[in-house]
Amino acid sequence: MQDHDFESLLRLYNPWWETPQGTWRKKLPDFQRPIVSDIIADLEELQQIILVTGPRRIGKTTALKHIICHLLDDRQVQKERILYFSFDDPAVFGSIDFQKVVFDRLVERIRIKQGSKTVHYFFLDEIQRLPQWELYLKKYYDMKYPIRFVVSGSASSPIFRKSQESLLGRIKDRHLLPFRFLEFCLFQMRDRPEFAGLVQEHADLRLLLLKGKGNEAVAMLKRLHAVLEPFQAKINEAVISYCRQGGFPEVWLLDDPIRKMEYLFENQVRKVLYEDLMSMVRYRKPENVLRFYIYLLANPGMEINTAKVAKEAEVERRVIDENLPLLELTDLIIRIRKFSSKAFSAKSGNIKCYPVDLALRNAVLRQWIDFTLDSQLMGLFAENLVAHELRRWPEALELAFYREKGQEVDFVVTHSGNRYLPIEVKYRKSTDVAKGLLHFMKKFKTEFGIVVTRDRKIRFDSGILYVPLRYFLLAN
Repeated sequence: MQDHDFESLLRLYNPWWETPQGTWRKKLPDFQRPIVSDIIADLEELQQIILVTGPRRIGKTTALKHIICHLLDDRQVQKERILYFSFDDPAVFGSIDFQKVVFDRLVERIRIKQGSKTVHYFFLDEIQRLPQWELYLKKYYDMKYPIRFVVSGSASSPIFRKSQESLLGRIKDRHLLPFRFLEFCLFQMRDRPEFAGLVQEHADLRLLLLKGKGNEAVAMLKRLHAVLEPFQAKINEAVISYCRQGGFPEVWLLDDPIRKMEYLFENQVRKVLYEDLMSMVRYRKPENVLRFYIYLLANPGMEINTAKVAKEAEVERRVIDENLPLLELTDLIIRIRKFSSKAFSAKSGNIKCYPVDLALRNAVLRQWIDFTLDSQLMGLFAENLVAHELRRWPEALELAFYREKGQEVDFVVTHSGNRYLPIEVKYRKSTDVAKGLLHFMKKFKTEFGIVVTRDRKIRFDSGILYVPLRYFLLAN
């Protein structure tokens, strides 16, 4: 590519070079995900390369553009010192010769020298498209060029994940997952900023739970319930809508349920299974992997027995053994192992699997109809939502499930060394008073446990805190 053509291409990607306050900003949504402020803090406090990974079409590019706006507006960084480029451009992946020189030409274009105190910011999108991308980053990082790299890539590629290993110590990975329930509510009620403020004022539930402060948690939750009373109808709607549409924002913009399901299946399932996974493990019949995945979606939260699953899903055991970790790696499922008080003593087969987003389950199984009257299905959805919330807790050393001699606990969070927080989800109406939870608490001398419920009753009784699902998801 000639110099003038390359310059023209760069100017298309960097409209702020001409007009920092131009119309390009109108294409950006006004809602910012929390990862934006996290990366801004990283840029201020760390010297490492910042890597943003996550599934396709989840908002990685939008997050990078919001950070660029922050640098221009709040940090007053000169527009020429901010460069954005997408390696998804046909000029890159369509030319092997250009791939070999494009990274160096980006650096040469800013005419920066080693040792300079003028810092430049490079935002490099879809970097996994560039062969040996990690070597270029390593080169300029180790040579101490005054460039802050923020790069993004699709975590659905196992090859991409593996290539990060050579950058250990030089890179900080920020993994962007589908919108969590709290973000979904904030987005749906973005026209009422007081909602975000009220939730933020009551966002310390997680710390109270980890400290076992049941009475303080009850007081905080009752205050939250009182201030959110004007929003209860909207929150009710959000629970159902989120269980159906999940956390992929582009799905929300589609009106037709059929189009929603087709979009999710094609972009988030088929491309991962038939392109990303097959690039690592090739089968004559890749549809067997899809059959196995459909089985997992139809049985969320089920403890996996390889022989049983192979028989019921009608696939070979090797399909399960080889693809189960890859399905997790590519952000299609999450899995948690069986609890053991002895580190690393659980067998690898003792695991439960949950879809990474409920909308994927609904799309693949073609279940977009009203499911609110199906108490069993809503119970599974509630358990799935709690699983996803818990895996985001930064204090959690491990998330597991407990099952022993007929006694079960949905989740056990190990934290603070060897402290355990057992959590049971009782979203369906039941006379069971969490016997499994009481059994666990007695056996492991744990004085505090949690039951996540469907109703709004908030109470602390005999060491067990009863928390409505909506508040468990909103206040953490």
